[in-house]
Amino acid sequence: MGGRIASQIAADPSVKTRVAGLVFLGYPLHPPGRPERRRDQHLAAITAPILFVQGSRDPFGNKDEMRPVVDACQQGRLHVVEGGVHSLRLPNKMDLTTLKVYDSVQDVIGSWIKTL
Repeated sequence: MGGRIASQIAADPSVKTRVAGLVFLGYPLHPPGRPERRRDQHLAAITAPILFVQGSRDPFGNKDEMRPVVDACQQGRLHVVEGGVHSLRLPNKMDLTTLKVYDSVQDVIGSWIKTL
């Protein structure tokens, strides 16, 4: 729940802390198997840039479910890990392929941070 709670704090107008940006690694858009229980109502209120890194097969919100959410954000960007699940790893694999995915995600985040 870390990313979701952080996003709620960033969206709260009474919070005086300035947020330079948010990175979500597998945003929990909804509970698995419950797409009707969305957790995104507050995201459009966030004025800071947001990078969503999402597995294309994430049961908490796949790339097709996330795309309109990201588009509704004031400064949202989506990076999709093709074949990735909620942890961004590839199903049934914890090998060099997954380690390459993690390295790639780190590079994406680093590049995004440099743009802020």
